[in-house]
Amino acid sequence: MRNTIAAALLCLALLSGCQGKGLAVIPQDPHTLERYSLGLRYKQQGRYLLAREQFQLALATSRDMDMSRSCQAEIAAMDRAIREER
Repeated sequence: MRNTIAAALLCLALLSGCQGKGLAVIPQDPHTLERYSLGLRYKQQGRYLLAREQFQLALATSRDMDMSRSCQAEIAAMDRAIREER
């Protein structure tokens, strides 16, 4: 019994030493998500200048590269839509 407990504790000690740094997840800022969704809503309504402004606000407060890339892509799409309207 003692040997089993000692072996289990030794395994736990070895495993805890082998753990690397875990994946850090940074949650999105609620303001960013709100601005992005508002930009999408304006885009669907055809209000491209307002949508572009909302995507820029979302880009300014984004916390990760995925959201930044999404905002930049939407801004570029709004620029193209605005140019086509003129």
